[in-house]
Amino acid sequence: MKLALLVLCVASPLAAQSLRTRLEGRVPAASIPVIDSLVQVAARESLPTDPLVQKAVEGGAKHVSSERIVKAVELNLDQLRRAQELLRRAGDTPPATPAEVITVVSARKRGLADSVIARIVAALPGEPRGTALHAVADLVAHHFSGDSAADLILEAVHQGLRGVRLLDVSSAAIQETQRGHTHAEALARIRSELPNVPAPPPPPRTTVQRARRPVASGGQQPLH
Repeated sequence: MKLALLVLCVASPLAAQSLRTRLEGRVPAASIPVIDSLVQVAARESLPTDPLVQKAVEGGAKHVSSERIVKAVELNLDQLRRAQELLRRAGDTPPATPAEVITVVSARKRGLADSVIARIVAALPGEPRGTALHAVADLVAHHFSGDSAADLILEAVHQGLRGVRLLDVSSAAIQETQRGHTHAEALARIRSELPNVPAPPPPPRTTVQRARRPVASGGQQPLH
């Protein structure tokens, strides 16, 4: 126990120094102590800290005021807390991994109801839920109901599909609506094809030739 406390006492100043080094010259100096405090709070609560630092740096790059940067970081901290609590309520075994917390934050931003997220979390214990949540969010973005979308994706999981294959399922359902089928018809058709839903065809060669390599964003989110 004494050794652990000693390590913590040594590590905390080093971590703070490292954070300040990352922020100095990239955000207004007046905001650094507050951001540092918020990041330390997140660390104590077993929340991911990188999204907070990224949000601050993004605000600095946009020449946002200290007050707005701090408010954006505070908002992100609140979103991370809500995501962590949602995972707990859904029966996830704590501590939640940073990736899972960030995934839930993203799903909520994309419009998934907490009840739908909790349902998927509870249905997939002990395995990543990121792709499943992403597939459901894609369907919701195309006006499928959250519960119906979750029904389809969880049925696909039940039949052995994982990872990008879940995105194939959501893409196939969306394509059915683009062919003129109702949402209910699209869901029924794709469910009847499980687990043999084909992957979407590759883009035409000319499209690939005209494509540009995407610029890495570093996982940064829009400043709110």
